[in-house]
Amino acid sequence: MTFITRLIRSAAMLVAATAIIAAPPAAAQIGGIVNQAKKRAEREARDAAETAVAKAIFPLEQNSADLRRMSFFMDRYTPLSYGDNSALERTSTGGYKLQPGSYKFHQQSYCLKAGSYGKPGGNGYMTGKLSGKLGPYLRTILANAYQHSDIPRNDIQWLIWGIISGVNTTDMKPNVQRAAAELLSPSQIAALNGPDAFVPAQLSSRAMRKMPRAVRKSYEAHQRMRRAAARPDVSFEDLERIAVFDGVAPSTDNDVPKNRWSWHPDGYFIRFDSTGYSRSITEIVVPEQATIIRDAIGRITEMRFANGDSSIVTYASDEPITSRKFRNMAAFPIARVEIHSRNPATGEMRVAAVDDKGHIFLSERSLRHAAITPRFRTASLIPAIPSMGLWQSPIRVIDLEAIREARENAEYIQERIDRATRPPGPEDIDDFLDMGHYSDGIEAAFGGPAAGFEWLIDHYERQNRALAYATVLIEGLGEDAPDEPSSGIPPMWDPSAEAALPTSESYAQMLGLSGSTY
Repeated sequence: MTFITRLIRSAAMLVAATAIIAAPPAAAQIGGIVNQAKKRAEREARDAAETAVAKAIFPLEQNSADLRRMSFFMDRYTPLSYGDNSALERTSTGGYKLQPGSYKFHQQSYCLKAGSYGKPGGNGYMTGKLSGKLGPYLRTILANAYQHSDIPRNDIQWLIWGIISGVNTTDMKPNVQRAAAELLSPSQIAALNGPDAFVPAQLSSRAMRKMPRAVRKSYEAHQRMRRAAARPDVSFEDLERIAVFDGVAPSTDNDVPKNRWSWHPDGYFIRFDSTGYSRSITEIVVPEQATIIRDAIGRITEMRFANGDSSIVTYASDEPITSRKFRNMAAFPIARVEIHSRNPATGEMRVAAVDDKGHIFLSERSLRHAAITPRFRTASLIPAIPSMGLWQSPIRVIDLEAIREARENAEYIQERIDRATRPPGPEDIDDFLDMGHYSDGIEAAFGGPAAGFEWLIDHYERQNRALAYATVLIEGLGEDAPDEPSSGIPPMWDPSAEAALPTSESYAQMLGLSGSTY
């Protein structure tokens, strides 16, 4: 019986005993009612205590972590290209000083929760800083692992499994004890081995039955791990079979979507994936702000960036192409698109241009503010090549499916705006919607990313990062916008400080990352 159980049960018995003493001697029936109340109080106290213990059996559960806010708007976004990681300045713990751009890192990682599957399958991860009882110790191990590449990875993982299972370092194998001495301070080792060390709770079979199946399997694995990690005849492979199940993690109703991004308050989006518990993939997008120039109608005609890059659009007409089928969308034909991008090696400004191709949509929200005569807002498209879904106006042939897709994207965004706990302002919404249509229109005019050359694709990515910047404002992910590059303070990503966290009922791994790559 745990201390919490004893405490609550004693309190319940005291309340019941007080009620019996206060009852009139002749009230036998009342005494029976009190006895029933006593039993019910004891049962409820026991259930409450065991539930509390069940929630605390894993000191690294997500409710013991500072979780980052997830971004629903970014679900459809995957970078077209990634920056050069080797060009980023490193820290002593393996962190990176980030610059605006998109990055993909391949990091060594470690299992932080026994009894889960090696491959995540369709599960995604949240991200957060571990702040539970063992969080500081594990962050220290992961940070120092980057500086001690001479320590075998398996010894580090053994040390982690032992600590989260409540095994004293003095009971571990000599090679694991040496790893502990290198990665932890003497005071940390003393604390882990002292009277305040973490000891997993012992739960009754009744409490076990109430657990979600994934939690129960993990709890049982931790119990087996605790018995095995201190035995001299146990190999690393034996521990791995206990901690990591073969195969792919089954799906549950509460899983995080595979492609879900989270917003780090230092100023970047981050998401995790893994090919196994020992190898993780981290994607990071550092957004950047763009200056938007609009014409008298309200259409975006130019997007400028701090480094001098820009895109400039000249429209073929002030009269939009619309469809009676999709009255809330209108397309403006493009006369010319120019993209200006500075060559980072030479400083020379490169220019790419295309004439009389594509169109840029405006949503109903933006059309309400546009100075367009009503008759053009309801002008109908006429069939061009119906079998291909192509329609035309007197100005330009247009794909009806493109209108449908643009409308669905706008509805998808508006739906999430409506759900926001802190709704954004009208100007932020207009900028977000119009920037999305503007960027899509420019890409389509040049034939899409597949038809682009390297620096043109880089410019597409810059526009996408500007849209990501607007996402921060739309979703209310921070009280303020992220720092601009001109602030001179680059955001920092320290792999050892962030963990990849599934939901509490997920079968997927909880992963701690090292600054070491693979």
